[in-house]
Amino acid sequence: MVTTNHKLEFVFTMSKHTNVSLYDCKRIMRYAATVQRLAETACNRELTVKEIRKDENAQADILKLLAPHDCQATFSGDPRGCCVKIQPPDGHTNDFGGEGICVPA
Repeated sequence: MVTTNHKLEFVFTMSKHTNVSLYDCKRIMRYAATVQRLAETACNRELTVKEIRKDENAQADILKLLAPHDCQATFSGDPRGCCVKIQPPDGHTNDFGGEGICVPA
């Protein structure tokens, strides 16, 4: 369950290690929620063509938002953890695998 504290921590971490705006952080969290939800759905059943397109579009939108800030994103299909992680230019990480900043979804 994502709490307000998780979201605030994400925004604080992003502002400290990147120059991504609050507005873009909110959009990234929204797209990450879509990716997370569809990953959970994919564990229970086959995704429809419409859902696959929605997942691809959400991932592409995240990448577009991060491109001007020299950040990369990693997408995981395993919904037990964070499905979207952002790698800032300075290499900061807050996850156990050292892949980047976890996006709460």
